[in-house]
Amino acid sequence: MTAAQPAERASAPGKVNLFFAAGPPRPDGYHDVASLYCAVGTGETVTATPTRHTGTTVDVAAVPGSLVAQQIERGTFSLDAVPRDGSNLAARAARAVLERFPVLPGGLHLRIDKAVPVAGGMGGGSADAAAALTAVNRLAARVSGEPALDDDALLRLAAGLGADVPFALTGGAAVGTGTGARLRPVAVGAPLHLVLVAAGAGLSTPAVYAELDRLRAHRDVAPPRLPAGLEELLGAGAAAELAPLLDNDLQAAALSLAPRLQPVLAAGAAAGALASLVSGSGPTVAHLVADAAAAEDLADVLRGQGAPALAVRAP
Repeated sequence: MTAAQPAERASAPGKVNLFFAAGPPRPDGYHDVASLYCAVGTGETVTATPTRHTGTTVDVAAVPGSLVAQQIERGTFSLDAVPRDGSNLAARAARAVLERFPVLPGGLHLRIDKAVPVAGGMGGGSADAAAALTAVNRLAARVSGEPALDDDALLRLAAGLGADVPFALTGGAAVGTGTGARLRPVAVGAPLHLVLVAAGAGLSTPAVYAELDRLRAHRDVAPPRLPAGLEELLGAGAAAELAPLLDNDLQAAALSLAPRLQPVLAAGAAAGALASLVSGSGPTVAHLVADAAAAEDLADVLRGQGAPALAVRAP
């Protein structure tokens, strides 16, 4: 590779879990889940550029107006928290792709434009990885002259990087089972309108699962499954009818570790949200509202109260 080679750029969405059921811990430490993933209209962009030097370098910038930018403005987050070395999931994704191509001269620079909160339950790191898989695949194919990896090959690489990475690669809406990486696309009617609220500090997904197991100790836990009618209502785009079915088994654990989230959930209900829940392992909170105007109004109210808030569509 040489610096003269043009870069490749790709984007991947953040997500919310409109429903999340988790079973008991398996012998391998993971949990079987039944989840309804929805991509949201905010995500990550990765630009891959060849360099003359060996290795992979990472640079990060906040997308103006995003939840990440709002967190930085309020002093509750710093981009210094994002790894710039090989431990970054985008760098790991790049290496996974490059291993499938002939040895290429030089190195690689990844620029990540961040909009999704770090450790926020929205799959921001997974979106970084998915965008890097796509961008580096295109770049490596062009530079090497070899065919690019096909969609199935990229999905296999994605599954090896994390349970949420395959969904970030495909987007849309899907039911996730197993550890969440076994995906089945779901039809969506009219887009849903959400207001996302970012917390000041992230939550560790393993810590949230451990707290869930502690809270459930000595209880029988049913196998995870989606409630009847959930997919049909999503396909109809019926937000008011969908709202009572939204649920997240991880929410109690997230609230136990971060009680500060309770007022955030209550603020949505007080402002007329149809439903409010913690997204994934948290701490980002998602408020479901009736339409785009209601989403913008609620986001304005919450920002006025000092919270990083963003109106988005899903998917």
